[in-house]
Amino acid sequence: MLLPAPTRRLVLQALLCATAAPTLAAEARPDVAIVLARLDIAAGRVSQVARITHTRGANFQPAFTRDSAAVLYASDRSGSSNIYRHDIASGQTTAVTNTPHSLYSPTPLPDGSGFSAIRVVDADPNYGIESKQPSLWRFSWDGQAIAPAVPVMRVGYHAWIDAQRLALFIVDDVANRNAHRAVLFNSATGKTTPLTTQPGRSLGRTPDGRRASFVDQTDPAHWRICAMGEDDATPQVLVETPLGSEGEKDPHRSQYFAWLPDGSLLMARGQWLLRWDGSPGSGFKPFAELTGLGGAIRNIAASPDGTRLAFSVLLAPAQP
Repeated sequence: MLLPAPTRRLVLQALLCATAAPTLAAEARPDVAIVLARLDIAAGRVSQVARITHTRGANFQPAFTRDSAAVLYASDRSGSSNIYRHDIASGQTTAVTNTPHSLYSPTPLPDGSGFSAIRVVDADPNYGIESKQPSLWRFSWDGQAIAPAVPVMRVGYHAWIDAQRLALFIVDDVANRNAHRAVLFNSATGKTTPLTTQPGRSLGRTPDGRRASFVDQTDPAHWRICAMGEDDATPQVLVETPLGSEGEKDPHRSQYFAWLPDGSLLMARGQWLLRWDGSPGSGFKPFAELTGLGGAIRNIAASPDGTRLAFSVLLAPAQP
């Protein structure tokens, strides 16, 4: 059955803003757009910036297909969160799934056979995560649910490292305790490697293809992007995340990152994209200011060929 509106709003807020938060009032439901842009890494330029969503509601969590030809994203335009595909060459958008349940975080599978997504049928009322079965599922390109990708319960976010290893954000199973954690899980051996007990919501794969990357929020004043593999004794600190604007609350600080093919990282602060060049000891520097977005950049994705960016923009409320 269709999830009740308060539960859908709770899931959405948890994914966009804070992992645990009170239910949004109906009139406070956020509008989020997906923006596509051309990227020239060598020239340090972002151009051809344009929205690819034009409906009110939440359109978020973009991910490029492995051939860089299309963008997948989640959208609640049908009443529940489903997965949509925007083909860049034609400019056409199609619904990949059509389910009364809610799907989040579409991510192409390493073997190219389809995508994985977080599937919520019976939502935990406190965190909005699936409560009765594994939440991370495999889907075919025609939108059919195949099977759980891993047997792990309460996966809120994920990133594929390779065909058998995944970085997983595990949502706490105790109401309002917020003891979430991130792990590296090997689906072939069942081995679980702890990453951090204070994870951010962005996970990734390092350019060498061997380790998970994640935001460690253990020190509230110094969030760090770290990397860790199965055989590493401790995480490697790569770089500190950018500080937020003055007065910006922690749940809204920049924590979404995207690796570029040259081994550098992008993050966002407001309408600015910031770049870390990958050099040890250096930090994020301004890369491009994108004016006229109408709000702040959240999720970021870079195409595998390094020529495109897609990101979600949390739009500022319309003025009365």
